[in-house]
Amino acid sequence: MVDAPDGGPAPRRPAAFVPILHGGVSSDFVGVCLVRNFGEAYGEIEPGLPVWILEMAFVDDARELHDWMLTRPERWSVWALMAPIVGPELLTLMMEGERDRDVRRAVELQDLSDALARKARTVTAASTEILGRPCVSLRIGSEDAPFLVIAFAQTVERDRMWDWVRWQTHRYRRWRAICVDKGYTALRNLMVGSMLRDERRARANGLAVGGPRPLRLWRGNGKDPRSGPDGTEGTSR
Repeated sequence: MVDAPDGGPAPRRPAAFVPILHGGVSSDFVGVCLVRNFGEAYGEIEPGLPVWILEMAFVDDARELHDWMLTRPERWSVWALMAPIVGPELLTLMMEGERDRDVRRAVELQDLSDALARKARTVTAASTEILGRPCVSLRIGSEDAPFLVIAFAQTVERDRMWDWVRWQTHRYRRWRAICVDKGYTALRNLMVGSMLRDERRARANGLAVGGPRPLRLWRGNGKDPRSGPDGTEGTSR
């Protein structure tokens, strides 16, 4: 950076070329121009003759192009220098290609942002082991540790709970809210009580099986468990 005579930073120079939008009520021409700028101060625009002109049919289209050009000030001088070399038609095609790439990148970044946001609020359940003990856990995507871990003495007890939990994806987010609002014990008691009620209903409807896992063949009242191929994880919608 070059310092000004008083020792401070040198003032920024005005852009040598700037895009101009034409499409006002008083103008017969609708389009965008790239003009030489004779402004003397940074941000000042004193338009000269255009080095590139694109006439368009609709003001909204011209405005969208102009808005995009305003996001690429580092390209204004490059486009202006290329205009007499490649000609206005080829330059227009090159600019359209750049704009298409920018639009695709914007869409990709938005998709990535949306995916990260979904992951951050997605709650997953898993049938797993922690420190050698069979467990059912609940985890929200933005956190490293589960917000709920229910440990069991035996694997069959864990599997009994999992046979029910894996079909409750529609409740996972509400369970997260209950855990935050009322605490771990309240959520655990709610889950166990709900499981026992569903087991009783399944037996009454002839949908349960014998043994320590009555919901082993149960299908959760038609709910989609969103489980993995091995049935060890379910994900909230």
